[in-house]
Amino acid sequence: MSAIRTIVSFPGTAAFAQQIARAFLEQNALKAFVTTFAFHSDGVVARALSYAPASIAGRLRRNLERRSVPLVPSSFLRVHPFWEIARIAASEGGASPVLVDRIWDQMSHDFDRWVGRRFVPQAEAIYAYEYTALATFEHARARGVARLLDLPSLSSRHFEALQRAEKERFSELGSRNDAYFLSKFERRQARRDAEIRLADVIVANSTLTKRSHIAGGADAAKIIVVPLGAPPAATSVRMTFDPDRPLHVVWAGSFIIRKGAHYFLEAWRALHAGPRARASVCGRVGLPESALHSIPACVSFRGQVSQPELFATFDSGDILVFPTLSDGFGMVVTEAFARGLPVITTDQAGAADLVRHGENGLKVPAGDAMALKDALQWCLDNRRALYQMRFAALETAERWQWSDYRRKLIEEVSAGLRRAGYAPTLTPVLQPESAA
Repeated sequence: MSAIRTIVSFPGTAAFAQQIARAFLEQNALKAFVTTFAFHSDGVVARALSYAPASIAGRLRRNLERRSVPLVPSSFLRVHPFWEIARIAASEGGASPVLVDRIWDQMSHDFDRWVGRRFVPQAEAIYAYEYTALATFEHARARGVARLLDLPSLSSRHFEALQRAEKERFSELGSRNDAYFLSKFERRQARRDAEIRLADVIVANSTLTKRSHIAGGADAAKIIVVPLGAPPAATSVRMTFDPDRPLHVVWAGSFIIRKGAHYFLEAWRALHAGPRARASVCGRVGLPESALHSIPACVSFRGQVSQPELFATFDSGDILVFPTLSDGFGMVVTEAFARGLPVITTDQAGAADLVRHGENGLKVPAGDAMALKDALQWCLDNRRALYQMRFAALETAERWQWSDYRRKLIEEVSAGLRRAGYAPTLTPVLQPESAA
């Protein structure tokens, strides 16, 4: 019997989505990887960029290259790009968050309907992403197709409550768009709840994510947990130790409320490190202007950077700070470990399961600026011990690579489908990490 024919449907091209598609590909079970927009270095969009001014073309190309799909052969790739291109154009063009959100919502519904009509009839299983799975799963249920739902984030109810609490506590975090987003919450939550009910198997990326959705009403018996993997680990860590150079703190990812950016700024101001420390913020700044007052000169905002640039920053850094308030996993943690960079994170990051306090990083309570300041102070006062953490960080990444994730995903999905009454013919196989 051949392996179960599976459609992997994701509206984006995130690394974990490509790894999921690759996991099924390795079992000869992938029918197609369906997404919205994928960038090809020799495609139409790339050729069009050659006619744009160099300054604009370079920035756009760097952003678009994050939408490339190197892990899945093009023969398996199917795209539905119109609304996603519109969303990217609106976002890059400085459109209001409300307009960008409306385009995203239209994209999500349109993509979901397209996948349901076009691809479910070809499949025996459909692996879909939250908020773009409802129509797809309704088609799949009618045809007896197995339904796998990926929930990469904590429950939206959890995040909505958290966000309201933060804005009540810090009025400067409020936005004139808050009323619009609040008005959309219940309808969007109802859609997510319906997807969860329709799913045969729910894939969570951490025990934190699982607990969050169980608290939100999901059936615990449907949920499997597969932690995300690390990219190929560096062959060595930085061998130079210089306690006299400024402590280099790295922030990676969006600088927003959910990631605890406002607590980081509060902690940094309270640290009073002066020239003894500097911080590099690599990512989009999404805090309101009112929350960005009195930024110390030693904090540099570099904007969005390419993965090679980010990894080079990790290599020169001493600690990654990831004080998130709500993250199902937090891939920047495993990416940092893969470069031998220890991490400060919180109990609200799924990846905190990988952090051994005092060995490969530090854990602090979420939403506690003074605890974060104390952790940064420890880094300042214990430079040699912090340096020694680099070796444990690298060892952590080496123990759980993407190849381990793919193998575990197939094992858990197979068991979950059997519990749901299906008979998958998926046999996990060990693949070399070089294939990733």
